[in-house]
Amino acid sequence: MAYQVVARKWRPQRFDEVVGQDHVTSTLKYAILNKRTAPVYLFTGIRGTGKTTLARILVKALNCTDLQPDGEPCNKCECCREISEGRSPDVVEIDGASNNSVDDVRDIKENISYSPVKSKFKVYIIDEVHMLSKSAFNALLKTLEEPPAHSVFILATTDPQKIPTTVLSRCQRYDLKRLSLDDVAHQLAKILDAEQKEYDMEALYAIAREGEGSMRDSQTILEQLVTFGGGKVTESEISMILGASDKNQLRGIIESIAKHDSTAAVTFARDIYKGGKSIEKAARDILSLLHGILLFSELGNEKFIEAPAEELEWIKSCSALSSTPDWTRLFRFWNNEYEGIKNSDFALMLFEVAVITACSFPTMNDFRSFAKNISSAAAAMPSNGQDAEKKTAEPVKTAQTRSEIPQKTAEIHGKSEKNTEKPAEIIQKTHENVFETGLWRDFTETFKRSDNFLYGRLMSLPYREDDKGVSVTITTTLNSDEGDKFSERLKALFDSFAKGRKEFSVNFEKGSGSSIFTEDELHRMEELEQRKKNMTESCAVKTALEMGFEIKGVFAE
Repeated sequence: MAYQVVARKWRPQRFDEVVGQDHVTSTLKYAILNKRTAPVYLFTGIRGTGKTTLARILVKALNCTDLQPDGEPCNKCECCREISEGRSPDVVEIDGASNNSVDDVRDIKENISYSPVKSKFKVYIIDEVHMLSKSAFNALLKTLEEPPAHSVFILATTDPQKIPTTVLSRCQRYDLKRLSLDDVAHQLAKILDAEQKEYDMEALYAIAREGEGSMRDSQTILEQLVTFGGGKVTESEISMILGASDKNQLRGIIESIAKHDSTAAVTFARDIYKGGKSIEKAARDILSLLHGILLFSELGNEKFIEAPAEELEWIKSCSALSSTPDWTRLFRFWNNEYEGIKNSDFALMLFEVAVITACSFPTMNDFRSFAKNISSAAAAMPSNGQDAEKKTAEPVKTAQTRSEIPQKTAEIHGKSEKNTEKPAEIIQKTHENVFETGLWRDFTETFKRSDNFLYGRLMSLPYREDDKGVSVTITTTLNSDEGDKFSERLKALFDSFAKGRKEFSVNFEKGSGSSIFTEDELHRMEELEQRKKNMTESCAVKTALEMGFEIKGVFAE
């Protein structure tokens, strides 16, 4: 007997033997048992998922003379044997890519009117049906809509979006899903057990990854490895045949990145290149491992990870080397780098730069330490009147507490120019009075929300309070246009709050007395605002925001 390749030898002959498509097989069996079959079927899915195989099993079930109670074909009657061997006169398989003209469709329309020779149904299986021309589809429409009672059409395609909607509307459609790594690996193990071959389960998972969800592709790779390895399937054979990197090298790169050891990471990368392995495949495999680590780090459950037991144990241990936000950021970074590596003529250079960059990433603990240092620095800032007197010329920092705001004394109009009280005593007394009043406190708190910088200076303004209300006098020495604009802005804020209330009066004058701002301080304020804006737009701050941090305040000296 002639040798049969693995894919043909182990092609499923029953619905129950089809791997990973239970949603399709159960529906078809139920329809056959209840005699609710459709005249036109459409099977869609990626290559190697069982479209043509399901079509042949369906044809056998439709024509079987000894249909089983569970809807399976017997595979023993003459009809089943003829269909399995490809010699049934009532089953016509057509390649849509090479028979895509109107003349080919015309032949189908002429022959379909004839009754089947031996079987119950005359079946046309059109593979890669999306390759038919537009004219051919139009010629087939009427036949698909009202086919003879003895005929069934089964269409198969990997590209259903290319089929006209007028054709799709006449079909009963079944979408075959991509096979999981577990499904493929265990099916390969079943084949090797039946063939009495030795294998490593890790090697079968590597084959399944290379097959990308296609059973036929995976079986083809398996046959090549069995032939090369003399009946054994191990990871060493896979590395030599497929150009895959050693798993320890890939894991070493990830562990080195987590430990910020760029020297070790680059050494592993060079070893992969010197071993003649594909850098593009190495980058892809690292991305796959990072995906598994991220899933376990976030979910803490291995059921979402498709990997052999030994790899699962490594993923669990490696996930503890860093935090979930760090793994998330690394996965996103590596995904972007992989896109460049696979399309570049300088893959090794990009690979090494990506590894070095990943090793230099700050971790979540680094951000926490940074935030803790900022908080400690803010808490250590001066809060008493003595320190405030020394720093009256310094601008106030955004997001400071009330006790940390530098104070500045000013003269109250109507009093003598010579003040017998010490500046520190005046500041302390002013603050005590300000916080004891209700109306003035309401105003300053409202103003604090709109402009924290000016709030600090307003707290040091002289005021007079009696039974009639609160009176505040502001004197400024600003003579420039900017000073005038600033004065108008401040007065508008006062007027907006007072709203004509008699118990709240404000006198706003220009003169030679004390001022809340000088021109130099105004320019200084503008510079600080620009610096704070630049700080909040920096890469480090944006990264922190992406990781879930919030800006509570901006400090600029």
